[in-house]
Amino acid sequence: MDNPVPVKSGFSSEKLAQITPTLQKTVAAGDLSGFVTLIWQNGELIQLDTVGKRNIGENLPMTRDTLFRIASMTKPITSVAALMLLEEGRFKLSDPITTWAPEFADMRVLKHPDGPLDETAVAPRAITFEDLFTHRAGLSYAFSAVGPIADAYQRTLGDVLTIDTPPDAWMKALSTLPLLYAPGERFHYSHATDVLGFLVARIAGKPFRDFLIERIFTPLAMHDTDFYVPPEKRHRAAVVYRLDTATDTLKPVAFPAHDTPPK
Repeated sequence: MDNPVPVKSGFSSEKLAQITPTLQKTVAAGDLSGFVTLIWQNGELIQLDTVGKRNIGENLPMTRDTLFRIASMTKPITSVAALMLLEEGRFKLSDPITTWAPEFADMRVLKHPDGPLDETAVAPRAITFEDLFTHRAGLSYAFSAVGPIADAYQRTLGDVLTIDTPPDAWMKALSTLPLLYAPGERFHYSHATDVLGFLVARIAGKPFRDFLIERIFTPLAMHDTDFYVPPEKRHRAAVVYRLDTATDTLKPVAFPAHDTPPK
């Protein structure tokens, strides 16, 4: 290739050409159902790739406007929302969350993170906003814990991907569980960002979804970003698949279909 680096974009044409076949190999191997990748720089579309299927069973291809579940990529969006309120002086990183979430007063900590639920001690201090931002609040997920506390999370909160409990009831339920670690002691991947999101709602005085739509999604024209896929957009949604190790094939993962925003 005489000129592998387009002057306008600064990208190598030769390198860009390797993206599509690399993605196709992954799909052909059956590891993922498909991809949509886009490179955008300074208002210019450098490259768009749509590879594979958004729905294998119905033979529907990936398209530029395919909708994907972003799962924990919701966390940086939630953190941006909270940082907006921080910049407005609504709270400080060092503030205890109990000002806005009194449910979390008088928390107890497991003596051993995988030990009996009745072997606890009083938390040495309250959970702060900084603890939530950094996943050092002592909270957990059912899948990121071991021992009795993992079962307690599953039993108390339900399945992490299909919870449909109203925010206040969910916060109350979570606060009944002992912390795995003292606040600030160590990083542990957890529901901390969920708590941060519900605190955004309480501080702003409106549902968390409404705050995101008004302050982030609408200004950035993120019109397809939400907590559910409305019926009129479902034909664009990518099916979530998991790899069945027994058969080495991709199997659909079922999610509840909401006609209105979930609780």
